[in-house]
Amino acid sequence: MPRSRDGQTLIGVHLDLKGVMFRPAYIPQLLADLSGRGVNAVLVEYEDIFPFNGIDLAWDDSVVWSRATLKRFLAEAAKNHIEVIPLQQCLGHFEYVFRWRRYRKFALDLKYPSTVDVTNPKAVGLIHEMLRQVIAAHPESRYVHLGMDEAHALVAYCKANKRDVVEMFLHHLSKLCDICEAYGKTPIIWSDMLEDYMNERSLKLFEKFRDRVVLCPWDYGSAGETIGAGRITGFRASRAWLDAADAPEAPTLGAGTTFIEDIPKAVRRLVQPYLHGSQRPVFTSMFQADLWTKLGFRVLGATAIRCSTNLATLPLYIKQTENIRAWGRAIKRTKQLGLVGTSWARGTSWCPPGFSIDLTWPLIDEMARAMGAKPGLYFKGIPAKTADRIIKTLGRSRADWRLEGVMANEMDRLAPRLKGAAGHRYEWESIALMARVMQWQRRAEYNILEVDFFDANNRPVDSEWQRRLDEQAGTLRDSEALRRRVKSHFSRCYHGDAFEEWVRDLFDLHVKRIRDGRAICRKKLRESRRFYASR
Repeated sequence: MPRSRDGQTLIGVHLDLKGVMFRPAYIPQLLADLSGRGVNAVLVEYEDIFPFNGIDLAWDDSVVWSRATLKRFLAEAAKNHIEVIPLQQCLGHFEYVFRWRRYRKFALDLKYPSTVDVTNPKAVGLIHEMLRQVIAAHPESRYVHLGMDEAHALVAYCKANKRDVVEMFLHHLSKLCDICEAYGKTPIIWSDMLEDYMNERSLKLFEKFRDRVVLCPWDYGSAGETIGAGRITGFRASRAWLDAADAPEAPTLGAGTTFIEDIPKAVRRLVQPYLHGSQRPVFTSMFQADLWTKLGFRVLGATAIRCSTNLATLPLYIKQTENIRAWGRAIKRTKQLGLVGTSWARGTSWCPPGFSIDLTWPLIDEMARAMGAKPGLYFKGIPAKTADRIIKTLGRSRADWRLEGVMANEMDRLAPRLKGAAGHRYEWESIALMARVMQWQRRAEYNILEVDFFDANNRPVDSEWQRRLDEQAGTLRDSEALRRRVKSHFSRCYHGDAFEEWVRDLFDLHVKRIRDGRAICRKKLRESRRFYASR
Protein backbone atom coordinates (compact mmCIF):
# COMPACT_ATOMS: atom_id res chain seq x y z
CA MET A 1 0.00 0.00 0.00
CA PRO A 2 1.49 3.41 -0.96
CA ARG A 3 2.47 5.69 1.89
CA SER A 4 4.27 8.99 2.24
CA ARG A 5 7.87 9.02 1.08
CA ASP A 6 9.17 8.10 4.53
CA GLY A 7 6.85 5.09 4.73
CA GLN A 8 4.37 6.71 7.12
CA THR A 9 0.66 7.14 6.55
CA LEU A 10 -0.01 10.18 4.40
CA ILE A 11 -1.28 13.10 6.51
CA GLY A 12 -2.21 15.92 4.16
CA VAL A 13 -3.58 19.45 4.34
CA HIS A 14 -5.34 21.08 1.41
CA LEU A 15 -4.06 24.55 0.49
CA ASP A 16 -6.86 26.16 -1.51
CA LEU A 17 -5.42 29.27 -3.15
CA LYS A 18 -8.64 30.68 -4.60
CA GLY A 19 -9.50 32.47 -1.36
CA VAL A 20 -7.64 34.96 0.84
CA MET A 21 -4.05 34.74 -0.34
CA PHE A 22 -1.12 34.55 2.04
CA ARG A 23 1.95 36.63 1.39
CA PRO A 24 4.92 34.74 -0.12
CA ALA A 25 6.97 35.69 2.95
CA TYR A 26 4.61 33.59 5.09
CA ILE A 27 5.34 30.37 3.12
CA PRO A 28 8.37 29.21 5.19
CA GLN A 29 6.51 29.58 8.50
CA LEU A 30 3.35 27.93 7.14
CA LEU A 31 5.20 24.86 5.88
CA ALA A 32 7.40 24.60 8.98
CA ASP A 33 4.31 24.75 11.19
CA LEU A 34 2.55 22.07 9.13
CA SER A 35 5.57 19.80 9.34
CA GLY A 36 5.79 20.40 13.07
CA ARG A 37 2.23 19.11 13.49
CA GLY A 38 3.03 15.85 11.67
CA VAL A 39 1.73 16.86 8.23
CA ASN A 40 3.77 15.24 5.45
CA ALA A 41 1.80 16.29 2.35
CA VAL A 42 -0.03 19.33 1.00
CA LEU A 43 -2.72 19.17 -1.66
CA VAL A 44 -2.34 22.48 -3.47
CA GLU A 45 -5.23 23.85 -5.52
CA TYR A 46 -3.68 26.77 -7.40
CA GLU A 47 -6.53 27.89 -9.70
CA ASP A 48 -5.50 31.24 -11.23
CA ILE A 49 -2.56 31.69 -8.84
CA PHE A 50 -0.50 29.26 -10.91
CA PRO A 51 1.91 30.90 -13.41
CA PHE A 52 0.48 29.39 -16.62
CA ASN A 53 2.24 30.08 -19.91
CA GLY A 54 -0.03 31.37 -22.68
CA ILE A 55 -3.23 30.94 -20.62
CA ASP A 56 -4.47 34.19 -19.06
CA LEU A 57 -6.80 33.49 -16.13
CA ALA A 58 -5.77 35.86 -13.33
CA TRP A 59 -8.36 37.84 -11.43
CA ASP A 60 -5.81 39.67 -9.28
CA ASP A 61 -2.37 39.98 -10.85
CA SER A 62 -0.88 41.17 -7.56
CA VAL A 63 -1.18 37.71 -5.98
CA VAL A 64 -0.35 35.45 -8.96
CA TRP A 65 2.75 33.42 -8.19
CA SER A 66 5.80 33.86 -10.31
CA ARG A 67 7.82 30.81 -11.33
CA ALA A 68 10.37 31.90 -8.73
CA THR A 69 7.71 31.97 -5.97
CA LEU A 70 6.50 28.51 -6.97
CA LYS A 71 10.06 27.22 -6.96
CA ARG A 72 10.65 28.65 -3.46
CA PHE A 73 7.40 27.07 -2.24
CA LEU A 74 8.45 23.64 -3.55
CA ALA A 75 11.92 24.02 -2.04
CA GLU A 76 10.50 24.96 1.37
CA ALA A 77 8.13 21.98 1.23
CA ALA A 78 11.03 19.63 0.47
CA LYS A 79 13.07 21.20 3.25
CA ASN A 80 10.22 20.36 5.65
CA HIS A 81 9.77 16.82 4.27
CA ILE A 82 6.35 17.69 2.84
CA GLU A 83 5.22 16.15 -0.43
CA VAL A 84 3.39 18.60 -2.71
CA ILE A 85 0.42 17.14 -4.59
CA PRO A 86 -0.92 19.63 -7.15
CA LEU A 87 -4.69 19.73 -7.68
CA GLN A 88 -5.75 20.78 -11.18
CA GLN A 89 -9.48 20.61 -11.86
CA CYS A 90 -10.11 18.73 -15.11
CA LEU A 91 -13.91 18.53 -15.43
CA GLY A 92 -16.05 20.53 -13.00
CA HIS A 93 -15.35 23.62 -10.90
CA PHE A 94 -13.87 25.46 -13.82
CA GLU A 95 -15.59 28.71 -12.77
CA TYR A 96 -12.25 30.49 -12.50
CA VAL A 97 -11.62 29.81 -16.21
CA PHE A 98 -15.14 30.17 -17.60
CA ARG A 99 -15.79 33.52 -15.93
CA TRP A 100 -13.74 35.00 -18.80
CA ARG A 101 -15.65 35.30 -22.10
CA ARG A 102 -12.71 34.09 -24.14
CA TYR A 103 -13.00 30.66 -22.46
CA ARG A 104 -16.72 30.48 -21.69
CA LYS A 105 -17.52 28.85 -25.02
CA PHE A 106 -15.78 25.71 -23.68
CA ALA A 107 -18.38 25.25 -20.90
CA LEU A 108 -21.02 22.55 -21.18
CA ASP A 109 -23.66 24.81 -19.61
CA LEU A 110 -23.46 28.54 -20.38
CA LYS A 111 -26.06 29.45 -17.74
CA TYR A 112 -23.74 28.24 -15.01
CA PRO A 113 -20.38 27.81 -16.74
CA SER A 114 -18.54 25.37 -14.52
CA THR A 115 -18.25 21.98 -16.27
CA VAL A 116 -15.97 21.42 -19.25
CA ASP A 117 -17.61 20.44 -22.53
CA VAL A 118 -15.88 17.10 -22.99
CA THR A 119 -17.43 16.78 -26.49
CA ASN A 120 -15.46 19.83 -27.68
CA PRO A 121 -11.89 18.93 -28.75
CA LYS A 122 -10.66 22.49 -28.14
CA ALA A 123 -12.10 22.51 -24.62
CA VAL A 124 -10.44 19.17 -23.88
CA GLY A 125 -7.22 20.49 -25.40
CA LEU A 126 -7.26 23.42 -22.97
CA ILE A 127 -7.70 21.02 -20.04
CA HIS A 128 -4.85 18.84 -21.23
CA GLU A 129 -2.51 21.78 -21.69
CA MET A 130 -3.22 23.17 -18.23
CA LEU A 131 -2.67 19.74 -16.71
CA ARG A 132 0.64 19.26 -18.53
CA GLN A 133 1.93 22.62 -17.31
CA VAL A 134 0.98 21.91 -13.71
CA ILE A 135 2.51 18.43 -13.78
CA ALA A 136 5.71 19.67 -15.41
CA ALA A 137 6.12 22.25 -12.65
CA HIS A 138 6.07 19.49 -9.99
CA PRO A 139 8.76 16.99 -11.08
CA GLU A 140 9.16 15.58 -7.56
CA SER A 141 5.48 14.86 -6.91
CA ARG A 142 4.33 11.27 -7.20
CA TYR A 143 0.67 12.24 -7.46
CA VAL A 144 -1.53 14.78 -9.21
CA HIS A 145 -5.13 15.37 -8.18
CA LEU A 146 -7.50 15.81 -11.14
CA GLY A 147 -10.57 16.97 -9.23
CA MET A 148 -13.42 15.47 -11.32
CA ASP A 149 -16.13 16.17 -8.72
CA GLU A 150 -19.60 17.68 -8.97
CA ALA A 151 -19.82 17.75 -12.77
CA HIS A 152 -23.53 18.54 -12.68
CA ALA A 153 -23.75 19.83 -16.24
CA LEU A 154 -22.33 16.55 -17.55
CA VAL A 155 -25.17 14.69 -15.84
CA ALA A 156 -27.76 17.03 -17.37
CA TYR A 157 -26.15 16.68 -20.81
CA CYS A 158 -26.21 12.88 -20.62
CA LYS A 159 -29.86 12.83 -19.57
CA ALA A 160 -30.83 15.16 -22.42
CA ASN A 161 -28.83 13.20 -25.00
CA LYS A 162 -29.46 9.67 -23.69
CA ARG A 163 -25.78 9.13 -22.94
CA ASP A 164 -24.27 7.15 -20.08
CA VAL A 165 -22.74 9.61 -17.62
CA VAL A 166 -20.19 7.15 -16.19
CA GLU A 167 -19.06 6.07 -19.66
CA MET A 168 -18.46 9.71 -20.70
CA PHE A 169 -16.79 10.45 -17.38
CA LEU A 170 -14.41 7.51 -17.66
CA HIS A 171 -13.60 8.17 -21.30
CA HIS A 172 -12.47 11.67 -20.33
CA LEU A 173 -10.64 10.31 -17.28
CA SER A 174 -8.75 7.75 -19.36
CA LYS A 175 -7.18 10.47 -21.51
CA LEU A 176 -6.18 12.37 -18.40
CA CYS A 177 -4.61 9.24 -16.93
CA ASP A 178 -2.59 8.83 -20.12
CA ILE A 179 -1.09 12.29 -19.58
CA CYS A 180 -0.34 11.62 -15.91
CA GLU A 181 1.28 8.29 -16.66
CA ALA A 182 3.42 9.81 -19.41
CA TYR A 183 4.96 12.00 -16.69
CA GLY A 184 5.23 9.11 -14.23
CA LYS A 185 2.44 10.43 -11.97
CA THR A 186 -0.43 8.63 -10.26
CA PRO A 187 -3.73 10.50 -10.62
CA ILE A 188 -6.11 11.07 -7.69
CA ILE A 189 -9.79 11.90 -8.22
CA TRP A 190 -12.72 12.76 -5.96
CA SER A 191 -15.01 9.73 -5.97
CA ASP A 192 -18.46 11.34 -5.73
CA MET A 193 -19.34 11.09 -9.44
CA LEU A 194 -18.59 7.36 -9.40
CA GLU A 195 -20.55 6.84 -6.19
CA ASP A 196 -23.56 8.84 -7.35
CA TYR A 197 -23.96 6.96 -10.63
CA MET A 198 -22.83 3.49 -9.62
CA ASN A 199 -24.74 0.58 -11.20
CA GLU A 200 -23.97 -2.94 -12.42
CA ARG A 201 -22.63 -1.72 -15.77
CA SER A 202 -20.54 1.08 -14.28
CA LEU A 203 -18.98 -1.32 -11.79
CA LYS A 204 -17.55 -3.28 -14.71
CA LEU A 205 -16.31 -0.08 -16.34
CA PHE A 206 -14.54 0.94 -13.11
CA GLU A 207 -12.43 -2.19 -13.03
CA LYS A 208 -9.91 -1.03 -15.63
CA PHE A 209 -9.07 1.98 -13.42
CA ARG A 210 -8.31 -0.03 -10.30
CA ASP A 211 -4.57 0.26 -10.81
CA ARG A 212 -4.64 3.63 -12.55
CA VAL A 213 -6.18 6.02 -10.02
CA VAL A 214 -6.37 6.73 -6.31
CA LEU A 215 -9.94 7.46 -5.20
CA CYS A 216 -10.62 10.24 -2.74
CA PRO A 217 -14.05 9.93 -1.09
CA TRP A 218 -15.04 13.03 0.85
CA ASP A 219 -17.43 13.28 3.76
CA TYR A 220 -17.47 16.36 5.97
CA GLY A 221 -20.50 15.67 8.12
CA SER A 222 -20.52 12.09 9.36
CA ALA A 223 -19.50 11.30 12.94
CA GLY A 224 -19.69 8.37 15.30
CA GLU A 225 -19.70 4.75 14.21
CA THR A 226 -22.82 4.84 12.01
CA ILE A 227 -24.75 7.38 9.94
CA GLY A 228 -28.42 7.48 9.00
CA ALA A 229 -27.90 8.73 5.47
CA GLY A 230 -24.99 8.23 3.09
CA ARG A 231 -23.90 8.73 -0.51
CA ILE A 232 -24.36 5.70 -2.73
CA THR A 233 -26.20 6.11 -6.06
CA GLY A 234 -27.33 9.43 -4.68
CA PHE A 235 -27.91 10.51 -1.11
CA ARG A 236 -29.83 7.70 0.58
CA ALA A 237 -31.55 6.89 3.86
CA SER A 238 -33.99 4.21 4.87
CA ARG A 239 -37.61 4.86 3.98
CA ALA A 240 -38.44 3.66 7.51
CA TRP A 241 -37.24 7.02 8.84
CA LEU A 242 -40.35 8.63 7.32
CA ASP A 243 -42.33 6.92 10.06
CA ALA A 244 -39.98 8.20 12.75
CA ALA A 245 -39.79 11.93 12.14
CA ASP A 246 -39.74 12.62 15.89
CA ALA A 247 -36.83 10.25 16.58
CA PRO A 248 -33.85 12.31 17.84
CA GLU A 249 -31.43 10.16 15.84
CA ALA A 250 -33.34 10.63 12.55
CA PRO A 251 -31.01 11.79 9.73
CA THR A 252 -31.40 15.08 7.92
CA LEU A 253 -33.32 14.47 4.69
CA GLY A 254 -33.43 16.85 1.76
CA ALA A 255 -35.45 17.12 -1.45
CA GLY A 256 -32.84 15.04 -3.28
CA THR A 257 -32.86 12.17 -0.80
CA THR A 258 -33.56 8.71 -2.21
CA PHE A 259 -33.95 5.48 -0.29
CA ILE A 260 -31.75 2.56 0.70
CA GLU A 261 -34.56 0.16 -0.18
CA ASP A 262 -34.34 1.26 -3.84
CA ILE A 263 -30.58 0.82 -4.36
CA PRO A 264 -29.93 -1.23 -7.54
CA LYS A 265 -29.46 -4.89 -6.66
CA ALA A 266 -25.82 -5.15 -7.76
CA VAL A 267 -24.91 -2.11 -5.68
CA ARG A 268 -27.05 -3.26 -2.76
CA ARG A 269 -25.05 -6.49 -2.59
CA LEU A 270 -21.82 -4.49 -2.41
CA VAL A 271 -23.03 -2.10 0.26
CA GLN A 272 -24.90 -4.66 2.37
CA PRO A 273 -21.92 -5.38 4.70
CA TYR A 274 -21.94 -1.69 5.67
CA LEU A 275 -25.66 -1.52 6.51
CA HIS A 276 -26.73 -2.19 10.08
CA GLY A 277 -30.13 -2.77 11.64
CA SER A 278 -33.25 -4.23 10.09
CA GLN A 279 -35.91 -1.81 11.31
CA ARG A 280 -34.16 1.40 10.28
CA PRO A 281 -30.91 0.57 8.46
CA VAL A 282 -27.90 2.84 8.95
CA PHE A 283 -24.50 2.91 7.23
CA THR A 284 -21.04 2.43 8.66
CA SER A 285 -19.51 5.90 8.85
CA MET A 286 -17.26 6.56 5.85
CA PHE A 287 -18.32 3.23 4.34
CA GLN A 288 -17.12 4.47 0.93
CA ALA A 289 -13.54 3.87 2.11
CA ASP A 290 -14.47 0.27 2.93
CA LEU A 291 -16.34 -0.21 -0.34
CA TRP A 292 -13.56 1.07 -2.58
CA THR A 293 -11.01 -0.93 -0.60
CA LYS A 294 -13.09 -4.07 -1.14
CA LEU A 295 -13.15 -3.31 -4.86
CA GLY A 296 -9.35 -3.15 -4.91
CA PHE A 297 -8.80 0.61 -5.15
CA ARG A 298 -6.30 2.72 -3.30
CA VAL A 299 -8.05 5.33 -1.15
CA LEU A 300 -7.10 8.71 0.26
CA GLY A 301 -9.83 9.87 2.65
CA ALA A 302 -10.99 13.50 2.84
CA THR A 303 -12.20 15.16 6.01
CA ALA A 304 -12.45 18.94 6.38
CA ILE A 305 -10.58 21.46 8.47
CA ARG A 306 -12.34 24.35 6.70
CA CYS A 307 -15.71 23.98 4.97
CA SER A 308 -17.16 26.55 2.59
CA THR A 309 -20.35 26.40 4.68
CA ASN A 310 -18.36 27.65 7.72
CA LEU A 311 -18.41 31.09 6.05
CA ALA A 312 -16.14 33.94 7.10
CA THR A 313 -15.70 33.83 10.88
CA LEU A 314 -14.94 30.61 12.80
CA PRO A 315 -14.96 26.86 12.15
CA LEU A 316 -17.52 24.56 13.73
CA TYR A 317 -14.70 23.07 15.78
CA ILE A 318 -16.68 20.35 17.58
CA LYS A 319 -18.54 19.10 14.50
CA GLN A 320 -15.37 18.97 12.41
CA THR A 321 -13.43 17.28 15.21
CA GLU A 322 -15.94 14.42 15.36
CA ASN A 323 -15.79 14.05 11.58
CA ILE A 324 -11.98 13.95 11.67
CA ARG A 325 -12.00 11.22 14.32
CA ALA A 326 -14.49 9.12 12.35
CA TRP A 327 -12.24 9.39 9.30
CA GLY A 328 -9.23 8.41 11.36
CA ARG A 329 -10.98 5.19 12.38
CA ALA A 330 -12.00 4.49 8.76
CA ILE A 331 -8.46 4.83 7.42
CA LYS A 332 -7.07 2.64 10.19
CA ARG A 333 -9.58 -0.16 9.64
CA THR A 334 -9.06 -0.13 5.85
CA LYS A 335 -5.25 0.29 6.16
CA GLN A 336 -5.41 2.81 3.35
CA LEU A 337 -3.13 5.49 1.99
CA GLY A 338 -3.99 8.27 4.42
CA LEU A 339 -6.16 11.29 5.08
CA VAL A 340 -6.27 14.84 3.75
CA GLY A 341 -7.95 17.72 5.55
CA THR A 342 -9.66 19.77 2.87
CA SER A 343 -9.61 23.49 3.52
CA TRP A 344 -12.03 25.22 1.16
CA ALA A 345 -11.18 28.89 0.95
CA ARG A 346 -14.38 29.48 -1.07
CA GLY A 347 -17.29 27.29 -2.07
CA THR A 348 -16.45 28.07 -5.70
CA SER A 349 -14.43 30.81 -7.38
CA TRP A 350 -17.56 32.98 -7.35
CA CYS A 351 -18.45 32.56 -3.67
CA PRO A 352 -17.30 34.91 -0.89
CA PRO A 353 -13.99 33.91 0.73
CA GLY A 354 -13.93 32.12 4.07
CA PHE A 355 -11.72 32.66 7.10
CA SER A 356 -7.95 32.22 6.93
CA ILE A 357 -6.02 29.05 7.67
CA ASP A 358 -4.87 30.64 10.97
CA LEU A 359 -8.08 29.46 12.59
CA THR A 360 -7.69 25.80 11.58
CA TRP A 361 -4.62 24.75 13.57
CA PRO A 362 -6.65 23.03 16.33
CA LEU A 363 -8.30 20.91 13.62
CA ILE A 364 -4.99 20.20 11.88
CA ASP A 365 -3.73 18.88 15.22
CA GLU A 366 -6.87 16.72 15.60
CA MET A 367 -6.30 15.23 12.16
CA ALA A 368 -2.62 14.54 12.83
CA ARG A 369 -3.49 12.78 16.10
CA ALA A 370 -6.28 10.80 14.42
CA MET A 371 -3.67 9.49 11.98
CA GLY A 372 -1.17 8.52 14.65
CA ALA A 373 1.05 11.61 14.82
CA LYS A 374 1.91 13.14 18.19
CA PRO A 375 2.20 16.90 17.77
CA GLY A 376 3.28 18.79 20.86
CA LEU A 377 1.68 21.96 22.16
CA TYR A 378 0.90 24.38 19.36
CA PHE A 379 0.07 27.29 21.67
CA LYS A 380 3.17 26.97 23.83
CA GLY A 381 2.67 28.65 27.18
CA ILE A 382 -1.00 27.75 27.57
CA PRO A 383 -2.02 24.39 29.09
CA ALA A 384 -3.48 22.01 26.51
CA LYS A 385 -6.70 21.57 28.53
CA THR A 386 -7.23 25.32 28.70
CA ALA A 387 -6.72 25.81 24.97
CA ASP A 388 -8.94 22.83 24.19
CA ARG A 389 -11.74 24.15 26.42
CA ILE A 390 -11.62 27.57 24.78
CA ILE A 391 -11.63 26.16 21.26
CA LYS A 392 -14.52 23.81 22.00
CA THR A 393 -16.51 26.60 23.61
CA LEU A 394 -16.02 28.76 20.54
CA GLY A 395 -17.11 25.85 18.36
CA ARG A 396 -20.22 25.43 20.47
CA SER A 397 -20.80 29.19 20.30
CA ARG A 398 -20.91 28.98 16.52
CA ALA A 399 -23.72 26.45 16.91
CA ASP A 400 -25.85 27.51 19.87
CA TRP A 401 -23.98 29.09 22.78
CA ARG A 402 -23.27 32.83 23.07
CA LEU A 403 -19.94 32.87 24.89
CA GLU A 404 -17.65 34.13 22.15
CA GLY A 405 -17.10 37.46 23.95
CA VAL A 406 -16.25 35.71 27.23
CA MET A 407 -13.78 33.44 25.43
CA ALA A 408 -12.20 36.36 23.57
CA ASN A 409 -11.65 38.16 26.89
CA GLU A 410 -9.98 35.06 28.33
CA MET A 411 -7.82 34.65 25.23
CA ASP A 412 -6.69 38.28 25.49
CA ARG A 413 -5.69 37.72 29.13
CA LEU A 414 -3.74 34.57 28.23
CA ALA A 415 -2.04 35.96 25.10
CA PRO A 416 1.04 37.40 26.91
CA ARG A 417 2.00 33.83 27.93
CA LEU A 418 2.66 33.00 24.27
CA LYS A 419 6.14 33.94 23.15
CA GLY A 420 6.20 35.12 19.55
CA ALA A 421 6.19 32.81 16.54
CA ALA A 422 7.24 29.75 18.58
CA GLY A 423 4.20 30.14 20.82
CA HIS A 424 1.99 31.02 17.85
CA ARG A 425 0.66 34.16 19.48
CA TYR A 426 -0.36 35.53 16.08
CA GLU A 427 -2.62 32.53 15.40
CA TRP A 428 -4.05 32.67 18.95
CA GLU A 429 -4.88 36.34 18.46
CA SER A 430 -6.40 35.54 15.05
CA ILE A 431 -8.92 33.20 16.69
CA ALA A 432 -9.67 35.69 19.47
CA LEU A 433 -10.18 38.49 16.99
CA MET A 434 -12.61 36.46 14.91
CA ALA A 435 -14.53 35.68 18.12
CA ARG A 436 -14.82 39.46 18.53
CA VAL A 437 -16.11 39.74 14.98
CA MET A 438 -18.71 37.05 15.64
CA GLN A 439 -19.75 38.88 18.82
CA TRP A 440 -20.12 42.13 16.84
CA GLN A 441 -22.12 40.39 14.11
CA ARG A 442 -24.58 39.03 16.68
CA ARG A 443 -25.03 42.54 18.06
CA ALA A 444 -25.55 43.91 14.54
CA GLU A 445 -28.04 41.17 13.75
CA TYR A 446 -30.04 42.06 16.88
CA ASN A 447 -30.08 45.71 15.81
CA ILE A 448 -31.44 44.64 12.44
CA LEU A 449 -33.95 42.19 13.92
CA GLU A 450 -35.45 44.83 16.21
CA VAL A 451 -36.21 47.05 13.23
CA ASP A 452 -37.62 44.18 11.17
CA PHE A 453 -39.80 42.97 14.05
CA PHE A 454 -41.43 46.35 14.70
CA ASP A 455 -41.53 47.58 11.10
CA ALA A 456 -45.24 46.83 10.65
CA ASN A 457 -46.53 48.85 13.64
CA ASN A 458 -46.17 52.19 15.40
CA ARG A 459 -46.84 51.13 18.99
CA PRO A 460 -43.38 51.69 20.56
CA VAL A 461 -42.98 55.13 22.11
CA ASP A 462 -40.45 57.65 20.86
CA SER A 463 -37.90 56.77 23.56
CA GLU A 464 -37.79 53.18 22.25
CA TRP A 465 -37.00 54.34 18.73
CA GLN A 466 -34.35 56.72 20.10
CA ARG A 467 -32.81 53.86 22.10
CA ARG A 468 -32.53 51.82 18.93
CA LEU A 469 -30.93 54.71 17.06
CA ASP A 470 -28.37 55.15 19.86
CA GLU A 471 -27.54 51.42 19.94
CA GLN A 472 -27.22 51.32 16.17
CA ALA A 473 -24.84 54.29 16.26
CA GLY A 474 -22.68 52.47 18.81
CA THR A 475 -22.63 49.31 16.72
CA LEU A 476 -21.54 51.29 13.66
CA ARG A 477 -18.77 53.05 15.60
CA ASP A 478 -17.51 49.74 16.93
CA SER A 479 -17.55 48.24 13.44
CA GLU A 480 -15.04 50.79 12.21
CA ALA A 481 -12.65 50.14 15.09
CA LEU A 482 -12.98 46.38 14.71
CA ARG A 483 -12.50 46.57 10.95
CA ARG A 484 -9.23 48.45 11.48
CA ARG A 485 -8.05 45.78 13.93
CA VAL A 486 -8.90 42.97 11.54
CA LYS A 487 -7.12 44.61 8.62
CA SER A 488 -4.05 45.51 10.67
CA HIS A 489 -3.71 42.03 12.18
CA PHE A 490 -4.40 39.79 9.19
CA SER A 491 -2.53 41.94 6.65
CA ARG A 492 0.66 40.74 8.33
CA CYS A 493 0.24 37.41 6.51
CA TYR A 494 -2.42 38.02 3.82
CA HIS A 495 -2.95 40.44 0.96
CA GLY A 496 -4.68 41.04 -2.34
CA ASP A 497 -8.18 41.66 -3.64
CA ALA A 498 -9.64 38.57 -1.93
CA PHE A 499 -8.36 39.84 1.43
CA GLU A 500 -10.24 43.11 0.94
CA GLU A 501 -13.28 41.13 -0.21
CA TRP A 502 -13.20 39.02 2.95
CA VAL A 503 -13.05 42.09 5.19
CA ARG A 504 -16.02 43.61 3.35
CA ASP A 505 -17.92 40.35 3.77
CA LEU A 506 -17.36 40.45 7.53
CA PHE A 507 -18.83 43.91 7.95
CA ASP A 508 -20.46 45.61 4.97
CA LEU A 509 -23.80 43.83 4.68
CA HIS A 510 -24.49 44.25 8.39
CA VAL A 511 -23.46 47.91 8.21
CA LYS A 512 -25.68 48.54 5.20
CA ARG A 513 -28.70 46.91 6.83
CA ILE A 514 -28.17 48.88 10.05
CA ARG A 515 -28.00 52.12 8.07
CA ASP A 516 -31.16 51.17 6.21
CA GLY A 517 -32.78 50.41 9.57
CA ARG A 518 -31.74 53.80 10.92
CA ALA A 519 -33.76 55.50 8.20
CA ILE A 520 -36.78 53.45 9.27
CA CYS A 521 -36.16 54.26 12.95
CA ARG A 522 -35.98 57.99 12.27
CA LYS A 523 -39.28 57.81 10.42
CA LYS A 524 -40.86 55.78 13.22
CA LEU A 525 -39.51 58.23 15.80
CA ARG A 526 -41.20 61.16 14.06
CA GLU A 527 -44.45 59.22 13.67
CA SER A 528 -44.41 58.13 17.33
CA ARG A 529 -43.92 61.68 18.57
CA ARG A 530 -46.81 62.93 16.44
CA PHE A 531 -49.08 60.01 17.42
CA TYR A 532 -48.56 60.16 21.18
CA ALA A 533 -48.49 63.97 21.29
CA SER A 534 -52.09 64.04 20.06
CA ARG A 535 -53.37 61.80 22.91
